[in-house]
Amino acid sequence: MNKPAEAKNDIITRLIFGMGIGYLLFLIWAILWKCGLPFWGDGTLRALNLLPLNGNARWELQFNIAVFVPLGFYISAIKPNWPLLKRVLAALLTSFLLEAVQFALAIGRSDITDLLMNTLGGIVGITAFCALAKLLGKHARKAIFVVCVLLTLLTLYMTVSFIRFGQLNIGFMIIKMS
Repeated sequence: MNKPAEAKNDIITRLIFGMGIGYLLFLIWAILWKCGLPFWGDGTLRALNLLPLNGNARWELQFNIAVFVPLGFYISAIKPNWPLLKRVLAALLTSFLLEAVQFALAIGRSDITDLLMNTLGGIVGITAFCALAKLLGKHARKAIFVVCVLLTLLTLYMTVSFIRFGQLNIGFMIIKMS
């Protein structure tokens, strides 16, 4: 491979990595602090639900899947040579760590359904990445970069929406995090 092409790919890789870090920071904020000011719990918010699909609203299930789709895509874009199982495990581990921290800091309900839906979202993102890479072949790198830019813009929209309005407006659906 020639030097200019290698340098261009290196810049794209760094940009994708940076966008992935920005997304991860949003994800931590959304999951741990429900898009509000960071706080440490006083023990009253510590709860653990080990029964799948017990007491979860439909919008909550959809949100958990949707908010983790970019994670699977970013994992795959940053580590495209990882085996599929390793990428899925990375999404699962990320979700598990967020649920464990939420429980340890007593800042919310740790829920097996969240773990399952978050992992499913990661799998959807991984699948989207694999389909795009297979479909576009040698042109996939540019398309992957464009998708990462769009995911980053979506993350910025969600961040601004939660900071400004305390909710996310998506067409007819309004998601309040408090």
